[in-house]
Amino acid sequence: MQPPDSRFSSELTAFAVQQLDALGQTSAGIQLAVLTSEDGFEIAAYRGHAISGRIAAMSSSLQALSEAITREAGLNSPRSLIIEAEGGTILILGTTVASARVSLSVVASSADTLGQLLWAARNCCKTLEQALQG
Repeated sequence: MQPPDSRFSSELTAFAVQQLDALGQTSAGIQLAVLTSEDGFEIAAYRGHAISGRIAAMSSSLQALSEAITREAGLNSPRSLIIEAEGGTILILGTTVASARVSLSVVASSADTLGQLLWAARNCCKTLEQALQG
């Protein structure tokens, strides 16, 4: 397991863990949520600690690719990247905080509807963005 990213204060990391726990409580289908730094390091995680570091690294790369493809397509910044699989869904949401580019990744079983999952993840992201700005 990668250690949490030390560039973020212990207070911010603790707050992020609380928010990810609250996100996890919105649905029994959420198997993992991880807040990731721009360079792929885990900041905080909910469940799945055995793989959260690897998910953080991969989701950071996918977030960067989604930003590049939307830029090439002439679109504004991506809101979310959605991977639907037979067994569930993976969401990757970037934050709008320029000073601390982080992303939130959520892995959920197929028990959750995509709309509910997006709503909960976006609300969590907004709360985390406010903490990162202040």
